[in-house]
Amino acid sequence: MIIKTGQPVTDSFIIKVVNDKLADNPRLQRLQDYFEGKHDILLRRYADATKPNNRIIVNFCKKICDFLTGYVVGVPIRYTAPQPILDTLNYNDESHATQDTVRNMNIMGIGAELLYTDTDGIPRFATIDPRESIFITDDSIEANMTAYIRLYPNADEPELFNVVVYTATEYTEYRLSRAVGELRVHTASIPHFWGDVPAIMYPNNPENEGAFEQIISLQNALNTVMSDEVNDFESFVDAYLVLKGLQGTQPEDIAKMKQDRVLLLEPESGAEWLIKNVNNAHIKELKESIIKKIHELGCIPDVENLGSFGSSGVALRFKLLHTELHAAKQERNIHRGVQRRLELLYNILRLTDSSIGEFTDVGISFERNFIMLSDDALNQKRLDLSLVDHKILSRETFLQLHKGMTPDEANEELKRVEVETHPYGGGLDSFPAYDDYMNLNANLKRSETNVS
Repeated sequence: MIIKTGQPVTDSFIIKVVNDKLADNPRLQRLQDYFEGKHDILLRRYADATKPNNRIIVNFCKKICDFLTGYVVGVPIRYTAPQPILDTLNYNDESHATQDTVRNMNIMGIGAELLYTDTDGIPRFATIDPRESIFITDDSIEANMTAYIRLYPNADEPELFNVVVYTATEYTEYRLSRAVGELRVHTASIPHFWGDVPAIMYPNNPENEGAFEQIISLQNALNTVMSDEVNDFESFVDAYLVLKGLQGTQPEDIAKMKQDRVLLLEPESGAEWLIKNVNNAHIKELKESIIKKIHELGCIPDVENLGSFGSSGVALRFKLLHTELHAAKQERNIHRGVQRRLELLYNILRLTDSSIGEFTDVGISFERNFIMLSDDALNQKRLDLSLVDHKILSRETFLQLHKGMTPDEANEELKRVEVETHPYGGGLDSFPAYDDYMNLNANLKRSETNVS
């Protein structure tokens, strides 16, 4: 929930926005339920308990969410940054945290992260459930964040909510009783050193809608069609047998017929099944139409049916056009959130390292994660390798681009290669340190010059 206001964050304001948030949470809970497979079809009941009532779920909501999340951030974001920043990101398992946040983005329309310092004083960031998050911004054009409120049930007293209010300089913990509308301070204000509100929001779109929110009605229709199709089959299996001209048939005659699997008919009698005529072609066409519309509105390709597009990179990108347009919008929102994360990390790391630089100097690059585009990646690697051979691209840059190494790791790897391949070297074990190796190398070159 995002609230744009110029009001100060007073006790009465906190109570109001928390109540508004709790009133809005059923929508988010419904989206989470659909992602988990808890669909409306499960609630269907018939007055006739003997009537078949299969409740089948073909969960496209989860498929859409998982596909878009994997497509955009399935390949970890690559950073070009100073080693302290890279170490902090690795310590926080950045790729896993980002994936969790983006998944929430796709499910509930917004993702949330909170930054804090652990007991060792190390900067940390964690994904927060959007159902627990309220972002407060000012009413300016920039909509700068002025506060973040996290609320969640109190484990010891279920009738109470824990409410933590973060501002740009401190945070305060409250206890809220909805029954009596009372808000009381639980922990006095504690200063923090992030230099801004230590929270980040990742909106999925301007409306904060989930990736599958617009196709829920189609999902319900598909569940109904699939369930009723199985109901019809079950009804066919349990169809009534109509006996004509055999009014004298007794229950024991029917039991004997079931056992012997033989039915003796009189000349004027007959038997047939009483079944409902089903237009299977129409049902198939209806299912395919619903599934096609789900793929279209959900912005995911039907990878099981690529049709005549082939498997080349250009053809696949054409098939992925709607997905790529949606992913590009998501990437911009994620990029903005990641930049804010870096800004906050720089703020707190600068307290102990004034030479760390600026967050705007960090390079951030995304890579689409789609297995059928791997040929393009392989071709790019071959091209870059050719550029290295022709001394147009450095080996260090190549290792960073295609091996995911940091600048320090790439530089260290090249040092190892030089040591191991030197004609006077005997491998790394022969050199206790790289500096010693460089000195030895210089001495050898001087010796060669003197001999000549």
